[in-house]
Amino acid sequence: RDTLGLTYSIFYAMGVSLVLKLFATFLQQKMIGGLLQSNVGIRQLVGINTPLIRAFKLVLAERGFGAAKVSILCGGPDWPTSVLCGIMDLSLWPILVGTIPVLVLIVPTVMAGSFTYMGSLKLASGQPEFSWAGTAATISAAFAAIVLFGFMLLAAYYVEQTMRERGDEIAEIPIDMEVKKLDDEQVLRNKVYEEVTEWHVVPGWAKFSLVLSLICMIMSCYMVQLFQEDAFTPYQLTYTIDRHLGGDWKNLVLPLGWIALLLFGVSLLLFSFVVIWAKRQTDERLKQSVTSRRSVVSVEHVDRDMGVSIISVGSI
Repeated sequence: RDTLGLTYSIFYAMGVSLVLKLFATFLQQKMIGGLLQSNVGIRQLVGINTPLIRAFKLVLAERGFGAAKVSILCGGPDWPTSVLCGIMDLSLWPILVGTIPVLVLIVPTVMAGSFTYMGSLKLASGQPEFSWAGTAATISAAFAAIVLFGFMLLAAYYVEQTMRERGDEIAEIPIDMEVKKLDDEQVLRNKVYEEVTEWHVVPGWAKFSLVLSLICMIMSCYMVQLFQEDAFTPYQLTYTIDRHLGGDWKNLVLPLGWIALLLFGVSLLLFSFVVIWAKRQTDERLKQSVTSRRSVVSVEHVDRDMGVSIISVGSI
């Protein structure tokens, strides 16, 4: 404020926000999607074989900056949109240019934050310097939410339209067989995981851990919700650690808050123990399944001297 003034500071924040968005798009497209496009796991995480992502591919591959393409670039989630662009080896600059309309979302978002800060400023008399800033912040935040929802709605509309009207083109896109193999294996793993975690087969210690984990989580949540002022020091977005927390961020948490956080941590730890056990059981069950398929096979061979077929049973 002292250097640029409030007005220019707001425009500066908008410019920085746009640069950060474009830089994030660059990193995800080139550093993740581009460099790791040969990684099967990355392609699986993107969902490369799903109808939704296949529709994305059709729209993003179009030349120019149509409404469908821009709505996906601005309204679609960074993952998988930007990463998919890298996997498809799309040119970077058109993607960046198509992302610039996100300014329509950046402007009200920055304005909401700026007005929130302005609302915290006080005159020497203690009166608010900008009494109207709180109302303006609320209006800006509401407008930002409307724009965000609008982008998402447009993206969903054009993707659904593509899937409905260009189904034949989507079907012609080759299936990534490496990803399909992983997907099939994951389906089998999920099925086995469900079997080993059925309540009637889970050992007693695991049941006790899950119940205790649930109790700890419920207690933690109720303590934070019902006794918020007793658990945490009141703190606002415009506060500073030095002025409002005595220079120590740990002062934000009161004794009751530490108890709530401890219960939360214990809950996660107990749940993690059960998940680790379940995954190991799943791995063992899958190994046993593979071993059982390999243990006994029938191999027919012809004894040339005897001229008869012999069925031998053995292990491969």
